[in-house]
Amino acid sequence: MTVLPVLALLVLAQAPATPPATAESSEGNSILLAPKLGFFKSTTPLGGAPFFGLEMGYITPLFERRLAIVLEGNVHLPKVSGTLSDPLLTRGDAPYQLTEREIAFLLSAVYSFEGALGSITPYAGLGPGIYLHQATTQGFGATTVEKEGTLGFQFLGGAELRLGPGGLFLEAHYHFTQVDFVTTGDVNLGGFLAASLGYRLRL
Repeated sequence: MTVLPVLALLVLAQAPATPPATAESSEGNSILLAPKLGFFKSTTPLGGAPFFGLEMGYITPLFERRLAIVLEGNVHLPKVSGTLSDPLLTRGDAPYQLTEREIAFLLSAVYSFEGALGSITPYAGLGPGIYLHQATTQGFGATTVEKEGTLGFQFLGGAELRLGPGGLFLEAHYHFTQVDFVTTGDVNLGGFLAASLGYRLRL
């Protein structure tokens, strides 16, 4: 009567152990992809404007995978309008409108403070960028277009909430880039990205 229990113990001893269930490792998820939508306000009299961006990044093995190198492209078109007086005009003031199209390509180092706030991860970064400007002025019956490419930099900070295969994030930026147009003068056409909302995938 004791043979069957002994045989059962021998069979169990020979059977391969089933590995315990573990959470899926994130070691392979090193590629970041994130569309962004926000609101940008220049430091000049230009008005606020919608901001559109696309981020691609790589999570490095440095600092326990907390440091990412991120390439971002974005665009916004702030405007300002009003009236100007010309001493050669006899009919009074003339309306004008200035539109500044800015396309930026930025390379940033971004550090994530993993575990600082539970499922919410604060992060901060900075880096240089190339800014492509086009200022279009309409006034006094003519249209003037000026173009210039400049170097600049940005600071950024945000927080990400892990959700599904990525995270929902909210972030703010500060950009600095100096231009010297006839229509704008020598000014910083950077400014503040007051709020940018997006979803960051980890691939």
